[in-house]
Amino acid sequence: MIDKFMQAPIENTLAVIVLIALIITWFTSLTLALRNTPIRTDKGWFAWLLPLFALLGIPGALDLLRTGGDAIVFAAVTFVVFVFDIIISFLYVRGKSSHPLITDWYKWAIPISIIGGLAVSGYLSFVESTGRKVMCGPLMPGCTTVQDSKYSMLFGILSVALFGFMGNIAILAAWAVWQFGPAAFKKLAVLAVWGMCIFGVLFSAYLTFLEPFVIGATCMWCLSSAVIMIILLLVSTPAAQQALAIADD
Repeated sequence: MIDKFMQAPIENTLAVIVLIALIITWFTSLTLALRNTPIRTDKGWFAWLLPLFALLGIPGALDLLRTGGDAIVFAAVTFVVFVFDIIISFLYVRGKSSHPLITDWYKWAIPISIIGGLAVSGYLSFVESTGRKVMCGPLMPGCTTVQDSKYSMLFGILSVALFGFMGNIAILAAWAVWQFGPAAFKKLAVLAVWGMCIFGVLFSAYLTFLEPFVIGATCMWCLSSAVIMIILLLVSTPAAQQALAIADD
């Protein structure tokens, strides 16, 4: 594993940092969601996890912005989503604004972050379906190596990118039911969003582990997707905790 890691130590180090953040987020979300004590999102250590972990997406996004062709459009969308998540979540914790986008950030962060997830998974699905090579930034060119590995396919029939794209669509659909659907389905929709994010972070942790220690290369698109899953799980956890605390009639 060390030999694989040393093939690209800089980008693989970033992958390890993201992997640690994924593991912390997964255990934190699961632990807090099962507690009866309400989660404070306006102050305290949990409130600062969102802007802190969202920062992990910036190095990869900045590198992807140095690509060319179609890729730069998807990279720009992803970068803007990370900037939104960092700035608005910081303003939310500071409590310095009454703008609805900021005061209700834990609601709107989900569809906004999904846009970034769809940009990443949509681009990767597009290049795989057309047989093109993934465009990666000049500093961390491990995307092609990851794309060509056997781990880019699930069971040899479904690409990881397409699986991620469908997952983002499913989370967005559940969020829409949560926010705009019948009251009878709201609790189920909240738990569906959280459950899919729990699985998504765990699956992202598996893929992120493979890159530095098995494949020997790290894809910045993949790390961007992993950070987006961290954000989605963090913002869905308080609502899931409240839903789990409500007894069914």
